[in-house]
Order: sequence, then C-alpha cells, then structure tokens
Amino acid sequence: MSDQGSVIDRMFAALAAGKVEAALACLSDDAKIWHGFDCLAHDKAAMRAQYRGLVDGFPARDFVDVRRQATPTGFVQQHVMTATTPSGQRKAWPACIVVRIENGLITRLDEYIDRAGAFEPPATGALVTPGLDD
Repeated sequence: MSDQGSVIDRMFAALAAGKVEAALACLSDDAKIWHGFDCLAHDKAAMRAQYRGLVDGFPARDFVDVRRQATPTGFVQQHVMTATTPSGQRKAWPACIVVRIENGLITRLDEYIDRAGAFEPPATGALVTPGLDD
C-alpha cells in the first residue's frame, strides 16, 4: 500500500482540527462518499455540508485505534471516532471504511458506522475498540 493511507490520515487530521476545506482537498472532484446509515452516495459538495455539520456540532473530534489493511485499490480501515458535545460529554463510535484511492486522492469511501452504537470512552488511557480483545 506504500503511503496510500497518508491521504486518509490527512483527511482525518483536518477534520479533527476543524479544517473542512483541507479535508475536502483529500477527495477527488468526482469522489463519492457512501454511508451505511443513510445508504446514499454523496458528492463532494454534499460532504462539505456534512463535514461542516460535524465540526460545528462537536467542538472536539478525533480518530483513534486505527487498523488498516491494504486492498488492490486502496484499503479497509477500522477506527474509533471520538467527539465531544457542546455540553462537554465525550462519545465514541467504532467505524469501518472501505477506501478507493486514485492518483493520491480518495475517489470512493464507504463508511459503516452505527450512530446508535455510541459508547462513553474511558477518561484516561488509550482508547481502543471495545470487545476486539475477546
């Protein structure tokens, strides 16, 4: 996979920092982002609004416990998305994404996240996906 994962690392770092345009720069102009929770493939313009909603709705965000496996066209990644609500409550969600990369940009990202499956992350220590060590 060489450094194919670097584009997703840049995208998630930008989202964690609240930099929506920098996150969008990681997508090709014709990229499609599909979500399992709405079963729709969104274009880059729609993702601008969704990323803005994420940044505006959660003052702090991060993507941790990243595990990545190469595929012929990109990679599959499992991670935990963490967010802090405006009231200061921390939440976390396990997620899985299937990413296609062309010319160093994301052309397709299929995201599987159970929005109802949020859990309260521990206050200290490393955050890992619950149950994976079983």
